[in-house]
Amino acid sequence: MKSQWSVLRLSVCHVLFICMGINSLAQTYDPLSLHFTKDYQVRNFYNSSVVLSELDLSQDVLVESKYPKIHLSSPGCEFKQNGQVLEISNKSGTDQESYISLGKLYNYVAIDLDIKEQSHYSCTASALLSFYKDKDNRFVIAQRDADSENKKITLEIFKNGSSVFNETLSEQGASAPNTLRVHLAGKFLNVLIVKDGEWTVLGSFDVAEHFELRDKSILETFSLLAGARLGNGESISITKFEQYLTTGTAQADPKVLHYEDGAPITDGNTIWVAMTTRAYDTQLYQGIYSYDLKTKEWKISATLVFNKGDGLIRQWSASDVFFDRTDDKWKIFTTSHRDDHMIYSGESTIDPRFGLVEISCSKVNYASVGNEEDASVFYDTSVGKWRMAVCKAKSGYQTVLMEADSWNGAWRQIGVYTPTSSTGILIQKIGGQRYVFIGRGSTPCPMEVLTYPGMKKIGELNLSEHPDGKNVWPAIIPLTTDTGTSYYLLTFDRDAWTGPRTYGNIHWYYAEEFAEGFYEYPENEDK
Repeated sequence: MKSQWSVLRLSVCHVLFICMGINSLAQTYDPLSLHFTKDYQVRNFYNSSVVLSELDLSQDVLVESKYPKIHLSSPGCEFKQNGQVLEISNKSGTDQESYISLGKLYNYVAIDLDIKEQSHYSCTASALLSFYKDKDNRFVIAQRDADSENKKITLEIFKNGSSVFNETLSEQGASAPNTLRVHLAGKFLNVLIVKDGEWTVLGSFDVAEHFELRDKSILETFSLLAGARLGNGESISITKFEQYLTTGTAQADPKVLHYEDGAPITDGNTIWVAMTTRAYDTQLYQGIYSYDLKTKEWKISATLVFNKGDGLIRQWSASDVFFDRTDDKWKIFTTSHRDDHMIYSGESTIDPRFGLVEISCSKVNYASVGNEEDASVFYDTSVGKWRMAVCKAKSGYQTVLMEADSWNGAWRQIGVYTPTSSTGILIQKIGGQRYVFIGRGSTPCPMEVLTYPGMKKIGELNLSEHPDGKNVWPAIIPLTTDTGTSYYLLTFDRDAWTGPRTYGNIHWYYAEEFAEGFYEYPENEDK
């Protein structure tokens, strides 16, 4: 009997071990037990791209069907390709103006025109970059080369045949070779000059009163051109002409792309992070960035624009992006910054990690005060509900927890944290338990840890050093390997050294502690 009982007890223990899983015997940590050490900080300033269209000088660019020519004078300039160089010249005896077309103009892109040479004689040998609808409706950015004392760069806008805007951006201009760069950010047009690796911002302009380029019906009427305005005997040559998705001047508001349960999406050493792409002043929009954990390299991989049904592609940002495996669709919750400042959501079957992606969206159904932001959303299987934490304005920003039966259903408040104002909310797991993380305050900005769903503060994250500046975000990233789980922290600062409101630098931390044998999302290990 004693022997039979020993066997039975051993069998029960074996079954319990299987049921409890390997995590029951593994090392776990809570947020306050982790010590995050700063690994590095980096500024991504126009340093990676996804090309949407280009003048491919490795091929014959004189093929009219591929790159049409537009002549605003007769007989027009001559185009000649010499290897990787396109030369535009005028031997007609009179002044001429001609262009080569790259086709469709995109919004929320940067455009580079590399000017190798400008040879003037009697006129100005102007290199031109143009948004072109027709001769009467166009934007023209001109880099002149009249003489050593006159190298003006100008922006002129024509509407219905009349010049409605004409401004000199630089009296000094630039001497070729150089890059003329335009960053189109919604209704704003930014012009820069890049010379010998050094950049100069020439101006930032709200052009919506002339042409609202966020309106798809207007944008689609414009093409992107490069060309020249030349006197007799003059020429210019160009070596690159392209439009591309860009990192812009800096990034902010990081949220890791994840599955519906909150598990980060990984592919080998790569994760993806939604971050606000900054341009200049108040200009921002939603970027998606890939990050290689091994090489520590950041790259722009996508840009998201938002359409609430009126045809305007908007610059909303601070988005939470996740893939819902229950219906194989991407869900996006975003903040309508620079508009009504509320939470909107949409879904897509198109992978938002790649390219320029338009998201159809509508306002989330919740009790709004007209000032909410920074949603963090996931599906809580323990209660069978969708849960969302947001910053909601009331004496600063309260941290509000809501739930809904469906992701696009009616959301109701179930908890709130009011003692301190918040920003950059995140619901994430550490040690198998979910917490709510918030950041707000002056330097050194605390990163507070709240219980979930109780919304009670239990402490603050331990950082080896805090970013300079206020209101930083605590993006906690649990990543599993074959042997356990590592924890990382991604945040940013509000250093605007590249121009007004062009923040910030990215700060990357790693936890000194490693959860050996513990898998934060074990149900995702075979996904």
